[in-house]
Amino acid sequence: MMLLRRKHRQDTLTEQDRRLLQQLFEAKMALDGARQKFQYVTEPDMVASCIYEMHAGQARYDHLLGQVRALGLSLETSLYGREP
Repeated sequence: MMLLRRKHRQDTLTEQDRRLLQQLFEAKMALDGARQKFQYVTEPDMVASCIYEMHAGQARYDHLLGQVRALGLSLETSLYGREP
C-alpha cells in the first residue's frame, strides 16, 4: 500500500497537494510516452516532433518535481498498511 504524506510532518495531504502529485505522475507518464514514441519514429519531421515533445515534457516534469520537493511531499511505500 502506498501512503502519500508530507516529509518530516504527520499532516495529511491537502487537495492541492494531491492535485500537484497527480500532475507530476501525469507529466511522468507523458514524458515516458514521448520517449517510447521516439524509439519507433523514422521520418525526420516526426523525430523532430518527438524531440520537441520530450524537451517540453522534461521541462514540465522538472518544474512540478521542484514544486513537490519545495513542499516537502514524499511517496512512501509501506507493507501491510504500516509505515516503514
